[in-house]
Amino acid sequence: MLSGERTSGEPVVATELTPVLVPAPSARGTKCALGAAVAAVLAAAAFLVVLHVDRYWGPIDPVSAMLSDYAWTPGWWMWAAAMLLTSAGSVVVAVVLRRRGLLRGTLTVVAMTAWCAGLAAVALFTKDPQGNAVTWVGKVHLGATGISCVSLPLAGWLLGRTHRNAPGWRGYARWSRITGLAAVPFFLPFLIPFAANVAFGQHLPTVATGLVERLMAVLELVELLVLAGWAWRAAE
Repeated sequence: MLSGERTSGEPVVATELTPVLVPAPSARGTKCALGAAVAAVLAAAAFLVVLHVDRYWGPIDPVSAMLSDYAWTPGWWMWAAAMLLTSAGSVVVAVVLRRRGLLRGTLTVVAMTAWCAGLAAVALFTKDPQGNAVTWVGKVHLGATGISCVSLPLAGWLLGRTHRNAPGWRGYARWSRITGLAAVPFFLPFLIPFAANVAFGQHLPTVATGLVERLMAVLELVELLVLAGWAWRAAE
């Protein structure tokens, strides 16, 4: 006789031990969430474009000034909104990839989580103004900036490497690896002077760091959209 079954023919009453099945999110609901995530990322990109073309909202030199310098311009709120919107959109993409079994492996999960958290920290902890004393807030901002810059290309490359031979995912895996690796050369103008300063105590000149950082940001945006497209395909 099965547990909970009655010989009198009365219906079995579920107890606290009866398993309750929770339905998985529907493909339609998942795609709606991904659509909102992509819309958030595109809105963030639009805010950044406005900061670059409108001299009132973003009166800084895009070739030499860093992206974080927009936090000290009249368009500071667009800068903060862009970072928070991108972070929120990235969280949705990461959750879908995780639920579909694509985002796996400790290092890959940590890298994707660091990207999402790093962007939020960049918005919430403002960089120190140029020439001012270094504060703990500015140190947190610098750390979050470095982490977020490295983490998404790393996550994309790891995802691509994991699924490079998986049927149906080879195209997404290839582009994820390509965009992840393409961002690496743009780290060098920041890493080499830093390493020289630590090793030899010499401050090497940096050239067009603002432009280099912006090109790296474009590649990371492309990487994020590749991952969003991958998540969309996996949700079908």
